[in-house]
Amino acid sequence: MPLNSLQVFNDWTYGSMSEAIAQQVELFNAAVNNAIVLRVGNNTGDYSDEASWKRLAGLVINRDAYATGAVGALTLEQLLETSVKVGQATPPVSIPASMMLWIQQDPEAAGRAYGEQLAESLMQKQLNDILSVGVTAIGNVAGVTRDISLDVTPGTVATSTLGELNTTASLFGDASQKLVAWIMHSKSLFDLYGTALANAENLFTFGNVKVIQDGFGRPLVITDAPALIDTSTTNNDNYHTLGLVSEGLIVESNDDFYQSTQEVNGDVNILRTVQSEWSNNYAIQGWSWDKANGGKSPTDAELATAANWDKYASSNKNLAGVLLISN
Repeated sequence: MPLNSLQVFNDWTYGSMSEAIAQQVELFNAAVNNAIVLRVGNNTGDYSDEASWKRLAGLVINRDAYATGAVGALTLEQLLETSVKVGQATPPVSIPASMMLWIQQDPEAAGRAYGEQLAESLMQKQLNDILSVGVTAIGNVAGVTRDISLDVTPGTVATSTLGELNTTASLFGDASQKLVAWIMHSKSLFDLYGTALANAENLFTFGNVKVIQDGFGRPLVITDAPALIDTSTTNNDNYHTLGLVSEGLIVESNDDFYQSTQEVNGDVNILRTVQSEWSNNYAIQGWSWDKANGGKSPTDAELATAANWDKYASSNKNLAGVLLISN
């Protein structure tokens, strides 16, 4: 791959990555009923603030047509949802010029391979990050968290079942219809399979295993994301299942992808590396990023710190969703 092919490599990397992401994002958003939304945001600065009007409680009251007296006033308030920008990058990836010449491959082939792998890894990182935000924030609110792992004695387990999903959804009360998808670890899915196979009511239909739903039509989205398993517990591993509303979790790509390819002499073979960088904004419905506590350009650990997300929704029914913790 001669020097004049570096730009060709870069162009094919960006083109193939963008094409793969565009296709997969559209499929992903549709598959999860937009519970987790991946989209382009083009956010400037370290944070993105979005204001909304707080719902007034007691806005309509009864009026006594024969009485006099003052009536307590309500105050119209605005709520501020803040997403945080997170910088991401690749380490340097070695693509020796001699290798490309040796195998007689065009720079387009290497660029496409690198771009497609980068697209897949980028989306996986986005998903892992936003799920850690969801588990952290929702799990910090007792009213929307059901922890059945606390009910077991040593030597026993409390696994996920359709009944437990239903009970967890009931934490939203009359707003439970707002929950549009379940995000779970594969272990929890296999537990659900086990109970469904033994269920005389045949709550599951196995004709299309790729499209799995609960009894209310919510898809079960399976991913072994690190945030969905807790191995630090004493007796058994705990698994986190999120029930999310539409646009409960949002990842916005800022369309700021930049890539540099460098050639270095002095080795027995001419060395060439490629390195890429970009940024995303992360947001969760019902919470704002705490600028004072969390700061700018947070790490993975800071994203998954409850104190860095401030709950602004006055009602739990206006949060991103519910959480089931099982074994």
